[in-house]
Amino acid sequence: MALFLSTYVNKIDKKGRVSVPARFRAVLAGKGFDSVVLLPTINGDAIDACGMDVMERLLEKIGGFDPLSEDRESFADALMSDAIELPIDGDGRIMIPLDMLKNAGIDGQCAFVGRGDSFQIWQPEAFEVRKKQARARAAGKRAASSQNGGGDND
Repeated sequence: MALFLSTYVNKIDKKGRVSVPARFRAVLAGKGFDSVVLLPTINGDAIDACGMDVMERLLEKIGGFDPLSEDRESFADALMSDAIELPIDGDGRIMIPLDMLKNAGIDGQCAFVGRGDSFQIWQPEAFEVRKKQARARAAGKRAASSQNGGGDND
C-alpha cells in the first residue's frame, strides 16, 4: 500500500495554484484518482487532503451513528459540507480556493505533510511549531510510560 509520507514545501501562485508533490500524486494515481479532496481541519489551522477513498471511509463512520443523533449531524456538517474535490491539472497542480488558504493562514508557500492515508497542507512555519509540540508530547508520553513500567522494546 502506498502512503503519503514526508514533508514538501511548494510555492503558491496568486490564483491559489500549487504543485502537488510528485510522490503524493503518484499515491493518488495508484488508487485510481486524478483529483484530491480538501477540507479544513476541525480547528482550522490547516487543510486536510485525501483521496475519495478516505472520504468514503469517513462517510461510512458517520453513517454508523444513530441517524437521528446530533453526533451524526455534527460530523456530517463539519466534514462533508466544506469538502471540495479538486482536479489535478496536467502540470500536477491544484487550485486551492483562496478563502480556504486564508482561513488556514497560508500565503506564498505551503507545506504538504504526509499522514499515511492522507496529508495536510500547512503554513510552513506553523507546521514546524506543530511538529515540535507533537514531538514534545510524544516524548512526554514515552517518559510517563517508562516510569509506569510500560517500557519499550528497543
